[in-house]
Amino acid sequence: MCFRGTHSVKVDDKGRLKFPALVKDRLVERYTSEATYFVTSLTGAVVLIYALVEWERIEQTLAQAPQFDKLKNKFLFTANRFGGEATMDEQGRLLIPGKLREVAAMKGDVTLFWQTNHIEVYSQARYDNEADQNTLTGEDFEKLSELGV
Repeated sequence: MCFRGTHSVKVDDKGRLKFPALVKDRLVERYTSEATYFVTSLTGAVVLIYALVEWERIEQTLAQAPQFDKLKNKFLFTANRFGGEATMDEQGRLLIPGKLREVAAMKGDVTLFWQTNHIEVYSQARYDNEADQNTLTGEDFEKLSELGV
């Protein structure tokens, strides 16, 4: 686990996402200060930030599929369409690729949180909408109880 909870941050006019000190420090602890990141999206709505070593694990898994597998190629096309490699600068900023920045409305206030092997970044409006649509129901709590939570 890199960090827990959500963090409200900003994307500046140059398209750089500024990580809070806690997040920056945890990323450096886990991946080193010279780590490269793959910044992408699979929908155009949410920015996904993978340390390159994490993304390479996904690529290795996909490499096991046949070369012309339609879903594999569609996935890689989409990831590369929106994606690009980036490094975090000393101030903890990471550049979001221009096309992705535009499509995902990455400007000003955004929200980020850790998801197992990557960070998800939502525009503030999109995050608020997702939060409204994803409240836990009584049925959800029953299922969680069955899972032992």
